[in-house]
Amino acid sequence: MKSSNRWRSALLLSAMVFSSAALALSPDEEERLKECKRPKFRDFAPEQKSEIDAGGDVAFHVSHNADPLTVTAEARGEKMKVNVVDKKTYYLVSAKLPQLTPGFARIHVTAKSAESKLESGCLGQDGWLLKIKGEEVAKPAEQPVAAQ
Repeated sequence: MKSSNRWRSALLLSAMVFSSAALALSPDEEERLKECKRPKFRDFAPEQKSEIDAGGDVAFHVSHNADPLTVTAEARGEKMKVNVVDKKTYYLVSAKLPQLTPGFARIHVTAKSAESKLESGCLGQDGWLLKIKGEEVAKPAEQPVAAQ
């Protein structure tokens, strides 16, 4: 009985040693994780699901670790020209919506980290949904069948 307990202890000890070695990060992987601090986006204006006219102004804040030259914004696949203003602790980004048809549009924003040493950069992404005002196409109402 004592020998089976010793074998169990030996197996448990070897499993712990090998599993920790398998789960450990290599120094290169650990370094990459430390290098990538993605830019953060906040304070979207107008707020999520708000109504806005086509061609209206939108704005948002980007964390100061972003490279201001890489900030982009697009709505329904159409790129918007962005204006980036340095506010010391964050960047204030403003843009005009393109002339979009009425309905919903997602504003998709991206920026690369200025601090990243990775060749591919460290890309931060976010976005929000807006409703574009306008005359929406009315669905044809069901006509009652006239009795004859």
